Formats: sequence, C-alpha cells, structure tokens
Amino acid sequence: MNRDISIQQGAVEHLSGIHSLVLEWGYSANESQTCAWLEALLASPNHQILVAISNAAVVGWAVAERRISIGELFTSEITGLVVGTNSRRAGVGRLLVQAIEDWSRTKGLSRVVVRSNVSRSESHGFYPSIGYERTKTTHVYVKDLEGATL
Repeated sequence: MNRDISIQQGAVEHLSGIHSLVLEWGYSANESQTCAWLEALLASPNHQILVAISNAAVVGWAVAERRISIGELFTSEITGLVVGTNSRRAGVGRLLVQAIEDWSRTKGLSRVVVRSNVSRSESHGFYPSIGYERTKTTHVYVKDLEGATL
C-alpha cells in the first residue's frame, strides 16, 4: 500500500481533481455541474465526500449517504467511489472505503451498502476482497420529469 496517500474531507478547493475523476469515471458533467454537486454534498448533513490526496493531487474520491430504508431504518450507502487509473491497485480504494466506514460508525450506522454497475467489472472483485458480500442484483428504471427546476 502506498504510504503517501492521505484521506481528507472533500472541499471546493478539490474541485478540479474531483472533476477530472468524474470525467474519467465516464460522466459528461461540466465543471460547473460538478461544482454544484460538490457544494450540495458539502452542505448536506446526510452526505460525506472524501478525497484521496497523493503528491498534492486528488487521486480518488468517495461519497457516502446516510439512507433511510423500511427494512433497516438507517444505513450508509457508498454512492460513488472513483480511483484514478494511475493510482489503482495502490490501496487508495481500500483507504477511501475504510474512511467511509469510519464516518458511518460516527453517525451510528451499523451497515454500509454499495451498488456497482455490472459494467464496472473491476469493482466486482474489489468489494468482496475487502469484506463486502453481494446480496442481490437489480434493474434501474428512470423517468425524466417535465417541469422540474433542479
């Protein structure tokens, strides 16, 4: 594991590095969209964004959300985890997930859930290797709403 990686609370000052990884992840957001997303996360008491820093650069980030569900009431869900191509297999993802688990514990949450797109094959080996168990597969359905302002 690379020892020069630090995990920090995400901040607006990390926007450029976070945005670069958003693009690498395959999303087409522009920097102002990423900035609005980041600012909303930072303002939310139910979200946490963490960044992995190496040599003063953002090499990964993770987002967790405190979720409410009928089955378990409150859980933590990792809603995004990205490690830059040049930093993979160096322990960055593991450090980010550990930091999310630590945040979840401080919120009194006893379970972390993560969903992974079937197309992200590298994650399907990663999560079980750090103790996560696949419990189900799902389909996702989307409907765009007319007249929405956000």
